[in-house]
Amino acid sequence: MALHIHFVGIKGTGMSALAQISTQIEGATITGSDVEESFYTDSILERANIPVLGFSPKNVENADLVVTSAAYTHLHPEISRARDLNIPVLTYPQYLGRLLSQKRGICISGTHGKTTTTAMIGLVMLQAGLDPSIVVGSDVPSIGGNAHSGKGEFFLAESCEYRRHFLNYSPEHLVITNIEFDHPDYFNDLDDVILAFSELAKKVPAHGHIYVWDEDPNRKSLISDAPITTFGLSESADIRATEIVVQDEQSSMKILLKGQYVGDLNLHVAGRHNIINALATIALCHELGISIEVILFHLSLFNGTKRRFEHIGSNKNGALIVDDYAHHPTEIRMTLEGARLSFPDRRIRAIFQPHTFSRTEKLLQEFSQAFQGADEVVVADIFASAREQDHYTVSSVTLAELILKQGIQARYIGTLEDIEVYLSDTLSPKDLVLTLGAGDIYKVGLGIVS
Repeated sequence: MALHIHFVGIKGTGMSALAQISTQIEGATITGSDVEESFYTDSILERANIPVLGFSPKNVENADLVVTSAAYTHLHPEISRARDLNIPVLTYPQYLGRLLSQKRGICISGTHGKTTTTAMIGLVMLQAGLDPSIVVGSDVPSIGGNAHSGKGEFFLAESCEYRRHFLNYSPEHLVITNIEFDHPDYFNDLDDVILAFSELAKKVPAHGHIYVWDEDPNRKSLISDAPITTFGLSESADIRATEIVVQDEQSSMKILLKGQYVGDLNLHVAGRHNIINALATIALCHELGISIEVILFHLSLFNGTKRRFEHIGSNKNGALIVDDYAHHPTEIRMTLEGARLSFPDRRIRAIFQPHTFSRTEKLLQEFSQAFQGADEVVVADIFASAREQDHYTVSSVTLAELILKQGIQARYIGTLEDIEVYLSDTLSPKDLVLTLGAGDIYKVGLGIVS
């Protein structure tokens, strides 16, 4: 009889991805439960014929295994009931670690760029015929969603450092896109973050491989028995890009492998950060034995993922509306840099919703200095996390005032509805509205376009 796995919080990006691939890797029957609120994964789960139930302790009574989102604790009624019945309960990272151990694991980690890099690598591996299983943190059109159940020997997974979740994994190949301080509700400081990545690097076996961004000063703290390949724009990088030309949202460049020219890359996603993501893809896929020609050709077909500089549309005045998940100062700065290079003649209006009080408070000064690429900044109320129990005094009003002191036009408008009204009254045809944040700020763009 097939294994019955029940997912608690199945609408989450990662949870829905694991549910989809478990039918093949585990040969399992899948059920799941979640809140009634609509998520983009609703359509993904419907396509996969996975039923979504409302929360009830009865949902787990016939399950052989319960997998739970990290958002829920043992107090959740379904988790509590499963434990009463002695049904094994695994968290998302624990279960992903179990699946990764059944194949040759490839983990894509780093403070920024994980999703896009995973998506790029997944596309190239699929088109090269390797047919990996894939779990990625966004809806990726080029791979058919946020997951792919592959029959090949590899398992490619986006791997998050939060609460050291990625230490549940033992990858053969590990990409570290960059290392910066984030998740201040868990990590003490940058040294703590570096330590976590170092612990992961040590898990890569000697016959495996690690790929790191050459310009990252924190990479020098990584120690591993596995060989390390570097990628980047500096001359010391093993895989590097030179003669970069940017036009609109495209960039062309020459690719060098250990100083030798190997081909040209034409990339159709904006920003220097996406060039770095592409170089990481080249480094790993070349090591897997995929020819440079195949890698460069399929990277040229990559058209991005949801919520990563995603074009939402235009309003009735002709203003362009773009949405991006950027929620860390570095991500914001890089996204705005890419927007300015791609749209030099437009007025860039950044609509930022800070994500979590802890991050906003700890990185307040960095946030205030991250908007130099914008002509105007509107700061919405902070999108709070349910995991935050402490009391914080930081506010979006304070952040808007600090941005204003940087010489940038900035204002605080708390609610999404009020922001939408303000923009609708002030938009001009040459505007680029860029919604930024990991919460629900994207709804502003959808409202303006509709």
